[in-house]
Amino acid sequence: MFVKCKNLDFRMQTNQIMCLNCQIYVKIKNTFYKYDNFALNVPSRVKSKNKAAQDMVLHKLFLKNFSVKGTGMEKKQKLRIISEISPIYDNKDWRLKKLRVCAYARVSTDKNDQINSLKNQMEHYENYIPKVSNWEYAGIFTDEGISGTSIKNRKGFQAMVEACKAGKIDLIVVKEVSRFARNVKDCLTTVEELLILDPPVGIFFENNNLNTLEVGSKVFLTMLAMFAELDSELKSRSVEFGLQAIYNKSNYPCPSNNLIGYVKDGKYGMKIEPEGAKIVRLIYDLFLSGHSQKEIAEILMMLSLPTAKGNLSWTPGAISGILRNEKFCGDFFMRKSYTVSFLTHQAKKNIGQRRLYYETDHHEAIVSREEHARTLLLLGSDSTSPYFNHEYEVKVVRHGLLSGFIPMNFAFGGYDAGHYLGAFIMANVPTKNIETEMAHIKGIKRVRRELFSDKNSAAITISKHGIVFNAGSISLMKKTACVEVLLHPNERLLAVRKTNMRNKNAVPWKSGARPAKELSRVLYELMSWQKEWKYKITANYFEKNNEQVIFFDLNCCEFRFKNDENGGKPVKAIPSEWLSEFGEKFPEYMALCRRALADHLGKWDLDASPSVAPGFNIGFKLPSRTEAVQKIEEMRYGVG
Repeated sequence: MFVKCKNLDFRMQTNQIMCLNCQIYVKIKNTFYKYDNFALNVPSRVKSKNKAAQDMVLHKLFLKNFSVKGTGMEKKQKLRIISEISPIYDNKDWRLKKLRVCAYARVSTDKNDQINSLKNQMEHYENYIPKVSNWEYAGIFTDEGISGTSIKNRKGFQAMVEACKAGKIDLIVVKEVSRFARNVKDCLTTVEELLILDPPVGIFFENNNLNTLEVGSKVFLTMLAMFAELDSELKSRSVEFGLQAIYNKSNYPCPSNNLIGYVKDGKYGMKIEPEGAKIVRLIYDLFLSGHSQKEIAEILMMLSLPTAKGNLSWTPGAISGILRNEKFCGDFFMRKSYTVSFLTHQAKKNIGQRRLYYETDHHEAIVSREEHARTLLLLGSDSTSPYFNHEYEVKVVRHGLLSGFIPMNFAFGGYDAGHYLGAFIMANVPTKNIETEMAHIKGIKRVRRELFSDKNSAAITISKHGIVFNAGSISLMKKTACVEVLLHPNERLLAVRKTNMRNKNAVPWKSGARPAKELSRVLYELMSWQKEWKYKITANYFEKNNEQVIFFDLNCCEFRFKNDENGGKPVKAIPSEWLSEFGEKFPEYMALCRRALADHLGKWDLDASPSVAPGFNIGFKLPSRTEAVQKIEEMRYGVG
C-alpha cells in the first residue's frame, strides 16, 4: 500500500493516514482512489499483518467509510459544519477584534493628591486606548472619593455596567484589580454579570496583564481580588488601632465643619464664632420656652438667618441636630458610632461595642450644661400632645394620703421608670407603721371582686398608646372637670385627684381615650408588661369630707391580647394566681390599696402640693414666651 499526495504534503500518525492538502491518491490492490481532505483511521491490529493481508484489510476499511462517485470518493457522513464561529463571539482572538473600549478610574478620597491621581489616570487612558489599532475609544467612567469595598454608592461604576448591558461597550480597561473592586464578592459577581452578556464584555486589568475573556482568568482574578480585600481589611484595623491611640493620648481633632457657632482653633481646638453663636442661642431659647422644632425652623427662615452651610433653608431635623449636640455646652462626646464592616462602611450607634469617650469643658460653651440637659429631656417628650407641659419637674407629695406619689404629665418623656423610682427614694418620704391596728383581722381574706366585675365596673384600661377611663370611673367623680394623675413607683399605684386648669398636668375628666404614650411607656417599663397587650385595672374609690380620690392597683389587673389562633380577636385573661386561691389576705390588701392608711389619717390632704425631688430640679429659669418673642425681635433688627 502507498499513499500519494498531489503536493506530497501528508503525515502518518500512530493509527492514521492523513493528508493535509486538498487532494490525495490512494492505491490499494492496484486501484487508485481520489479524495479531498482524506483522513482514514487505521486499527492497531492491521500493522501487525503482512503486506498482502494489510492491503486487504485497508481496502475493506476504506470502502466501508467512503463511496465512489465517478472518479472521486466521498465520506459517508451525516454531521457537517454549516457555519463557523462568528468573530463577535470568538474570545480567543480578542486582541485582533475591533472593540469598543472604555476605561474605569477610581480614587478613595477627595484629597488633592488623590484628585491629581484621578486626573493622571484619565489622561493616561485618553492617550492609551486610541493608540491600539483595533480599539475604539468609548469614554471614561470615574468615581471620586469613594471606597472600592462596595459598589453600592459608586455611580460611575454603576453607569459603566449599565452601558455594557446596553451593548455600548465590548471591553473595560482598568489599572488593576484593586481599582475595580476591593470586595471579592462584588468583583466576581460583576465579572460574571458582564461575561454572560450577548456578546460578552471583558475586563482588562492593565497592571495585572489579565483579561477576563481568556480561559483560566477567573482563578488568577479571584486570588488578586482576595489580596485587594485583605489589604482593605488590614488598613481598617490599622485605622481602628490609630483611633484608640489618639483618644487615649487626648490628641484628637474636634470637627468644626458644618458646626454653626464655632470655627477651628489650631489643630485640636474650637472657638466661638459670634454671629453663628447668636443663632444657636436663639434656637435654645425658643425651644426651652415651648416652641416646637417646626416653629423654630419657620422663625429662622422668616428672619433669613443662614445655616452652617450658608443657605437659608431650615428643617426640623436640622434644629433637632443642633439641640442634641453636646458641643454647644462645651463638651465633646466621641465614638458615638462605629463602622460595622470595612466592606459595607455601615455606621451603627455605639452602645458598648466600642469604647466611649466624653470630655467636659473641652471648649467654650454657647449654652449652659443645665440648659442642654433640659433640652434633651424635652426632645424625648411628645410635644405635639395637648397635655404636654414643657415646665414639668419630678415632684413628690410628702404628706397625707398621697404621700410618696409623683404627679405625672401624660406627654413628658424625658425620664424612665428608674428615674421615678430614684426620685421617690431621694425624696425620703416619711412612712407610718399601722400594722398593729390591723392585727385583730389577720387570717381574713378579701374576695377578688375583679372575678365578678362587668364591663360597667369602674376601671381604667392602659395600652402603649394611652389611657382610657371608662364611664364607671367618670361617674365616681361626676362634678369634676379636670383631674391630675399621680404614680407611686414603689407601691405600683396610680391615683386620680381633682385639680383645676391652672395645673399644667391637668387632663379633662371624661370618658374616652387619652393620648398618653410617654406615661404608658413608663408604666409598661415599671411593670415589665408586654408591649402589645392591654391592661385593665379596677378602681378603688375613696371619699371623706368632700375629698375624693381613686386608686388603681397596677399589681392587680386583667390583660387582653390578640390571639392568632382565634382569628386575631382580643382575648381576655387573668393572672394564674387568681385561680389558686379564693381571695387575698386582708392586711396586705388594706396596706396595698391604702385603705388602712385612709382609716388611720384624720385628714387626707388630697390637695397637698408636691416638692421637687432632690437632683430633679431644672436648675435655671426657663425663658418665657414673651422673652422668646423679644429675642426674635432683637435678631430681626440686629440688636444684641
